[in-house]
Amino acid sequence: MILKRTLISIAATCALLGCSKTEAPRASATENTEIALSDVPQSVSDVVMAARTDFTMTEVVKKVRDGRVYYDVEGELPGGDEIEFDVLMTEQGPQIVEVQRDMAFADVPQNAREITTKANTDGLEIVRVIESVQTDESIIYEVFVKGHPGDPRFEVRVQDGQAELLASRWKH
Repeated sequence: MILKRTLISIAATCALLGCSKTEAPRASATENTEIALSDVPQSVSDVVMAARTDFTMTEVVKKVRDGRVYYDVEGELPGGDEIEFDVLMTEQGPQIVEVQRDMAFADVPQNAREITTKANTDGLEIVRVIESVQTDESIIYEVFVKGHPGDPRFEVRVQDGQAELLASRWKH
């Protein structure tokens, strides 16, 4: 999760300094605010803890992206595995829209790796993969390449065993 904060900082710095897209992509119109654990809305804590009672929150970032408000709730499971719950604030209350974790590219399912490799015609070095389990039970693999920490270079959706390269950024 420290890497994630570093990537956000790099993207924010590039946005302020006007880096070109070839240096590092600019973050989308997103406002990020780290908030104290004591300031996390109780309804957000409740929905996360109902999903994983053994989860320990370590950091929370409030994000406003494209008019939507999210709480990215990072933390650990008892074995030390780090995960993140992305909680969307809706009229019905907070809803978990995805659960994320970092993983090695080698651990991505073969069909998603093959699609990514085929799309990576420039042979860019893959430096990070985030697995995002969606509420519809599909999984989005966000693939980041060297020199572009702010946005994934490739996104592959796997649902019912079928993998597809996404043409545009996934909603959440």
